[in-house]
Amino acid sequence: MSGVGVDRMQKLAWFLLLCALTSVANAAIVIVNVGGSNLSFAPQTVTIDPGDTVTFVNKGGDHNAVADDGSFRCARGCDSDGKGGNGNASNANWTANVTFSTPGTIGYFCEIHGAPGQGMFGTIVVRGQTQPSTLPVPGGSFYVYTLLALALLAAASVVRRRRS
Repeated sequence: MSGVGVDRMQKLAWFLLLCALTSVANAAIVIVNVGGSNLSFAPQTVTIDPGDTVTFVNKGGDHNAVADDGSFRCARGCDSDGKGGNGNASNANWTANVTFSTPGTIGYFCEIHGAPGQGMFGTIVVRGQTQPSTLPVPGGSFYVYTLLALALLAAASVVRRRRS
């Protein structure tokens, strides 16, 4: 393999690493205000893509955010994520992050001021995947691009050593 071929492999590898980082950077964070001057979540309904995160921010009052299906229960952290948070309603200043990876509709409510679909409640709509995945690899494109880039960098390194 010529020196030009090795340089091209390295350039392609760096391009793939950039693509991997770009795929991670595309995830969005959507803010949902909790309480404050109203007993509500604002906005009440959000629409996101798989991989996006909803950040609940308590604006005042004794509140939490609990999924209708029990998949999350959050206030000062989320006690359902295994990270040691506390999902009990709290009037402290708190934020809680929940990342959604599966398309569907998730209802949620405040345990103190609502119930599923009643009182202080909201809805998160996670859109379906817009483009079919061409490579069925767990973890998505980040891992695919990263593995390809690392393989190309390793191959270029081996070729350079053999030529020296």
